[in-house]
Amino acid sequence: MSETQIELRGWHAAAALAILLALGGLRVYIRVQTVPDDGQSAVRGYLVRDYEGLGPGALAQRVSEYRAGQRDLPSLPATPPDVQFLSVAAHGSPGTMVVRVEVTEDGGPPSDGRSVRYLVLTTKFGGGWMVLAQSDAYRYYTSLFD
Repeated sequence: MSETQIELRGWHAAAALAILLALGGLRVYIRVQTVPDDGQSAVRGYLVRDYEGLGPGALAQRVSEYRAGQRDLPSLPATPPDVQFLSVAAHGSPGTMVVRVEVTEDGGPPSDGRSVRYLVLTTKFGGGWMVLAQSDAYRYYTSLFD
């Protein structure tokens, strides 16, 4: 069996390198997404519920307290917090993306101290958007290359 060997020299090597870099850049460019308005509403709703104590972690804590015999429910705030975005960015495919948001709660830093949040945003079957899970910076940046 014979082996095929390709050697690139001179302008052939430069052209091949330019093509590879262009394809890599195009792939990264395609993975940078903009979050539509209804997607931002879904993220805002998720964060409001989380700051009110109705997020997944808080609900799991309430269930464990209930099972332990502590039946007192914490009081909810009279008015929902005003969650505003300082910046919104997303990486991933158009149907499922990892969103990075910088948030303020009632004009100041959030009550949990995390001003930057990473969330997985995906489309619903019937249309619209929903927050699937929390994420992290590693997944946000690696979703550029998935």
